[in-house]
Amino acid sequence: MLATVYGDVHDIGKNLVKTILANNGYTVFDLGKQVPANVIIDKAVEVKADAIGLSALLVSTSKQMPLIVQELHKRQLGIPVLIGGAAINRQFGRRILFVDDGVPYESGVFYCKDAFEGLESIDKLQNPLERGDFVGRVIAEASTEIRSKKSEVRGGNTVRSEVSNRRVPIPTPSSLGARVIDQMPLELVFECMDKDELFRLSWGAKNAHGAEWEKLKMEFEERLTKMKREALRDKWLTPKAVYGYWHAQSDGESLIVYEPKPLNGSAPKEIARFTFPRQDSQDHLCLADYFAPVDSGVMDVVAFQVVTVGARATEMFDDLQAKNQYSDAYYWHGLAVQTAEATAEYVHRHIKRELGLAPNRGKRYSWGYPAIPDLDDHAKVFELLPAEKELGMSLSPAYQLIPEQSTAAIIVHHPEAKYYAVGGNRVEQIERAMRKG
Repeated sequence: MLATVYGDVHDIGKNLVKTILANNGYTVFDLGKQVPANVIIDKAVEVKADAIGLSALLVSTSKQMPLIVQELHKRQLGIPVLIGGAAINRQFGRRILFVDDGVPYESGVFYCKDAFEGLESIDKLQNPLERGDFVGRVIAEASTEIRSKKSEVRGGNTVRSEVSNRRVPIPTPSSLGARVIDQMPLELVFECMDKDELFRLSWGAKNAHGAEWEKLKMEFEERLTKMKREALRDKWLTPKAVYGYWHAQSDGESLIVYEPKPLNGSAPKEIARFTFPRQDSQDHLCLADYFAPVDSGVMDVVAFQVVTVGARATEMFDDLQAKNQYSDAYYWHGLAVQTAEATAEYVHRHIKRELGLAPNRGKRYSWGYPAIPDLDDHAKVFELLPAEKELGMSLSPAYQLIPEQSTAAIIVHHPEAKYYAVGGNRVEQIERAMRKG
């Protein structure tokens, strides 16, 4: 059995899958992360794989999954495909089961919510008495879903949000352009950490309640205290950041960013343009709506930031995995991810202070999340901010941040800014990203 993984970041669940499958007699070929579709398929053919497993944690990389299904269908290879990861759901699996000509991929696409469902699916596919019924049921469920989906007809006029018509006082930064924070106290960064997110999301206690949660919380507090002490002593988490301010205006769904020079009566020079998706329903929100439009004659301001906790965090994670210390790797990875998020919050608070904003005013939006699910704009942010030179960062071919424990964000100062999703669900976001791609 072949389990390959296409991931946008290190996927801890992947290691659990590998361990469970290996313990149940399956041979697993892990091809790593960010693996091209042709490499995955060629390896499956080479080893005569019984199945291909794919995982994605961000919308952008989930776009590879239907491409692989399409190519398998085109080559008539007949290899079942198992998919999972935070970026997708069962509905997405049913959608991509149908290839370009509208017929289902006969070998099946199987969404697995966790490693145990993955094992169950593999066992059914390997059992001649169960395989036919299992594949047939999945295809039937997918067919029903496709038939029941109503086609939506939209008019040619864009429906804008009400917030786009309201103007607010605009803060004034002391200077424009990029700035560098080459070091920040890790102890203060830790104070910005959301421990509930760390314990429940990154350390796996999201379903714990009552006495079980209290017991886990106590254990996690002790573990966190020890890991913080080691991180401070060994300096394996080194928070750094670049950020800055630019004049900006909106133009429909686009945000125009101007050269960081004082306004002296001449027309400002455009140096970047970000086009954001708009909600098809609900409040019809788009990030550009939070900025003064070009035709208002008002010049607005926007802030961008990129933060990282450094490459050593990734190196430690890889080293622990190489030593098969998966449990330690799991906790270190979770702490590093949440420390990067805490670093982003630390810098965001700093930006609010510099702009004279109230602590509860405005929002920070990162690419890859519901309001702006596509990662392509990371390249534009890197053109504005010296993340490569000052932080030693880079972008993968899929525009993912390297090192992994890093974030990039746009800071919106508008007091009515709120978090929202551009699609009604994860599947719609993925489909939007696929249409754009």
